[in-house]
Amino acid sequence: MGVVWTAHDERLHRTVAVKQLLLQPGLAEADTDEAKRRAMREGRIAARLQHPHAVAVYDVAEDDSQPWLIMEYLPSKSLSAVLSERGTLPPRDVASIGMQVASALAAAHNAGIVHRDIKPGNVLLGDDGTVKITDFGISRATGDVTVTATGMLAGTPAYLAPEVAKGYDPGSPSDVFSLGSTLYAAIEGQPPFGLSENTIALLHKVASGKVDPPRNAGPMTALLMRLLRAEPEDRPTMAEARDALAAVANGQAAPAFTPAVVGADAPAVVARCPPSRSSRSSRPPRGP
Repeated sequence: MGVVWTAHDERLHRTVAVKQLLLQPGLAEADTDEAKRRAMREGRIAARLQHPHAVAVYDVAEDDSQPWLIMEYLPSKSLSAVLSERGTLPPRDVASIGMQVASALAAAHNAGIVHRDIKPGNVLLGDDGTVKITDFGISRATGDVTVTATGMLAGTPAYLAPEVAKGYDPGSPSDVFSLGSTLYAAIEGQPPFGLSENTIALLHKVASGKVDPPRNAGPMTALLMRLLRAEPEDRPTMAEARDALAAVANGQAAPAFTPAVVGADAPAVVARCPPSRSSRSSRPPRGP
């Protein structure tokens, strides 16, 4: 959607991050207008969320009719970049990262905001140890119009929840699943449904809801499987996920529960895909 620049605020004498909207050459006028509205919506939605583990948006400026987002600058690397360098991270370190992200997302959900694109690339690991979630560009907030075109996939396929892959609007349980997928990838080296350049095939795999239990998660194993349950109503809330992740990060046992057991010898778990709790729709599901 754009490129982010480091900039200096000459009035307030602080370093900021500035997201420049990039438009594809030859884009139709309607698509150009939609991209601009999406950038403005990111600013509005992010401005509603003030949390120590979410990147703050300070302002939206316009230059030559193009919107620029003025954001908090966090000296950091994305979780995606760290995993590219290191491959995987220890389970307790991943629990600590997840706890901080979940705390911001729990606040977002309380504010009526669903992120819809949680993935390693949107998790920033600050040089000072702070973890923040960023990029609310395709988020949906209660009372805010949607600008996603009909039939357009919103989110990153490898980290989508099964119900979203089958065409239902994402809700807060979908964010829980995507967080689980992100943490799974940080421990196992790839997301729970793998990676494929064939988007359609990957979406069908995600829609099946069949997750191979992690092999290297140790104390995170049961919790990951709970976050990755195929049915939205069977997953914990984001606040419950935050508390469970905090327990694991502190060397304690996660709350007791019976995790879903899905493996090579078990039948596939198929999501029933009810409409999400936060945004129900009477429309039939769109196939992936």
